[in-house]
Amino acid sequence: MRFKPIILPRKITGGMLFIFLGLSFINLSGWSQQTKISPLQKQLGERLFRDVRFSAPQGDLPASCSNCHLFDEDPQGLRPFADFFNRSWISYRKESPQRFELRNSPALFDVAQQPRLHYDGEFASLEDLVKGTFAGRPMGWLPTEHESALMQLQKVVAGDARYRDEFKQAYGLQLEKLSRDEMVNAVARAVADFMRTLNSKMNSPYDVFVQVNGLQAKPASGETAQDFGRKLLAKITELETTKTLKLPTGFNATALAGLKLFFTPATGNCVTCHAPPYFTDFSYHNLGISQVEYDQVHGAGKFAALPIPNATEARRPAAQFREYPTPQKPHEVDLGYWNFINLQTSPLRRANETDDQFLQRMIGTIKTPGLRHLAYTYPYMHNGAYISLEDTVKEFRHLSEMAREGKVRAADDELKNIRLRESDIAPLVAFLGMLNEDLKPGTQAAKRE
Repeated sequence: MRFKPIILPRKITGGMLFIFLGLSFINLSGWSQQTKISPLQKQLGERLFRDVRFSAPQGDLPASCSNCHLFDEDPQGLRPFADFFNRSWISYRKESPQRFELRNSPALFDVAQQPRLHYDGEFASLEDLVKGTFAGRPMGWLPTEHESALMQLQKVVAGDARYRDEFKQAYGLQLEKLSRDEMVNAVARAVADFMRTLNSKMNSPYDVFVQVNGLQAKPASGETAQDFGRKLLAKITELETTKTLKLPTGFNATALAGLKLFFTPATGNCVTCHAPPYFTDFSYHNLGISQVEYDQVHGAGKFAALPIPNATEARRPAAQFREYPTPQKPHEVDLGYWNFINLQTSPLRRANETDDQFLQRMIGTIKTPGLRHLAYTYPYMHNGAYISLEDTVKEFRHLSEMAREGKVRAADDELKNIRLRESDIAPLVAFLGMLNEDLKPGTQAAKRE
């Protein structure tokens, strides 16, 4: 039977009410690996990250960055700066009656490694991301209220004696001498610097397995992900032959079988887009998830027939192609990076490819997520439609079959190369569990710098 995504119920827990009211301020000492950012800069950036006063007063939900990017504030459990919703909540406005964001909030660990931000690559830097968020819908602001949002930011920061003192100590800035735009840039820098301190420890069971067996940790310069995978598997086979392969605590034979599926291009083909150490290529691929979601709302085959303008006619980003599908609006769908790809300068463009051909290939492309900490980041995929890893892998298996039959519109070339059997799902999921780290503050892992 065809698997149908499970949509998580949206509920506000007691812990989330504290977040929405701006009452939670947690100590994250031990999670910074960025030595160039001082403790004062980190502290200032975190305070700005959690300040609800930057949100639109007209909305019904006081918001901060920490509303959607949680650590230990919610009693449901720890998160690597992500939330529990399939689509994050935003402030309801009568002019824009929305409660849900376009996508699932991604984890912020290792975000500083990403060349572009958001699943659709909208932002080219962390600073741009902060500016867009503080003046955007996540904070309750409407597109017509950009100036009001910046004025609110200036009012809050300039009027707060503690912020004035902290900016002077952390960055040597005198806020009273800054223009509004300079103040906005200073806030963006501080919040971005805080996010740069949020890094994985690289001490998961998989990392230990690599270390104790003397394996290569990541592709060498110029080495493809697939070649890296083949080399890794060859070394593991050599160690197995000599009976010297070591399995650390928790890394059992099932996980090892899953590792082999993961790194084999002809089977799982996972390594092609999810190479270590971050288990992402930071690129954009169409695996058919937007098509599945659209067809579930409008009927099988409807996404394939949806009119999408060519490169000459398209006005990008297009509001109608940055929406989740609803029965009332069949022209709306999430096309991802299609909205922001630079047709002239992108390294994703192939030789002799026309603008139309290139833009066609970008339909439904979404940034490859990293695979660390998956135990803490459910629900999965950019729309949060899959509540378990088993469900997610099953969907990929089904979509790869569809791609081989030519039934996924603008499918990524690598999708059809996934050739998993039903029996492969359990070991592959077991291996993905080996990429989790202990997120609890105060643990030995968390304190290590």
